[in-house]
Amino acid sequence: AGDEQGYSDALLGIFDPIAPAAAAALAALAAGDRGQFDAILAPTVPLSRHVFHAPTRFYKTGVVFLAWLNGHQDHFVMVGGQQSARSLLHLTELFELADAAGLLRDPELAVTRMRTLLALHGVAA
Repeated sequence: AGDEQGYSDALLGIFDPIAPAAAAALAALAAGDRGQFDAILAPTVPLSRHVFHAPTRFYKTGVVFLAWLNGHQDHFVMVGGQQSARSLLHLTELFELADAAGLLRDPELAVTRMRTLLALHGVAA
């Protein structure tokens, strides 16, 4: 991804959702443990790619969705209804990828909120 030199501004957009993993990975790197650095960040790559899946301009829906799952806000509503910019299937996969990357800080809360979203769409969980 990125230009000919590998540069991409998208890296900045993913740091909020992966902040806990990025902080732990950077601490490992600072301690000289490149293997641990790679191991911590590796599961965030599929998550990052999914958040920025085309059309890329809707990446913020994923960022806000993850913030809601993690209890950083009490709703999943965006200006202009942008929370509907991604499909339920997309959000479900995002939930699974965040779990696989260890980025659900309170898994019980995240599951409760995911079930609420599914129920809102008529899907029993």
